[in-house]
Amino acid sequence: MPRRIQFDEESLSPRLAHVLRELEYIIVSEGFFHLNTAILARRVRCSKRALYSLASTRKELLQLLIGRVLDRTDKYLSRIAAAAPDPRTGLTQYMNAIVRASRPASARFLRDLTAFPPGIRLLQQHQRRTFDRLEQLIRDGIEAGAFNDINPKLVAELIAMAAARLVDLAFQRKLGLNLAESYEELSLLLNHGLMPNKESRAIGSTNVSDADDSIKGVGSGREAARKIARFRPRELKRSHGHP
Repeated sequence: MPRRIQFDEESLSPRLAHVLRELEYIIVSEGFFHLNTAILARRVRCSKRALYSLASTRKELLQLLIGRVLDRTDKYLSRIAAAAPDPRTGLTQYMNAIVRASRPASARFLRDLTAFPPGIRLLQQHQRRTFDRLEQLIRDGIEAGAFNDINPKLVAELIAMAAARLVDLAFQRKLGLNLAESYEELSLLLNHGLMPNKESRAIGSTNVSDADDSIKGVGSGREAARKIARFRPRELKRSHGHP
């Protein structure tokens, strides 16, 4: 487990606090392996001595910056989860918040992060906290009767495993999606899988040919898949006893 680089935030001068924010922005938007302390100091217009007042080595400085970025995301996601007005809305808002939080992360930052052992461990800890909250949201929804009765730990673990895979840039290229877009698709899958939907189960028991005429012209690819998933023929409802 990486040693957390900590100091008293309140003791920071406004100038150093600004330097930290600038450094965080730089590494998230540009990555960090190609940036030494001299370059970083020049970019944020401070001395190397000022940087070493924050951390004793470049490695520790990177740990500090990565930890701060992930901690801020944790606090944001925790607020979203705590403010959930109801299970369904809460789940949607939480997954949307994950998408929003992932948007600033550049491909270069993800590449460097997943090649930096202390960064990997910090990311794993962050993902564990993120999906522990997700598990609780799902559990609350099941207990309230808002979601299908699916094992919440299994769902959260599967989503966590998927999230760990999604930071892999080669996998993103295979999908043709960036990190935020991948989380958005994962959110759709999670929401549609948990929400009770008798009609979707009825469609699953119907021959594809029965739906052919109704889904012609929907196009192809992801949009077509979404339209097919929303297919609700009236004849199907009557044949299965729906009002």
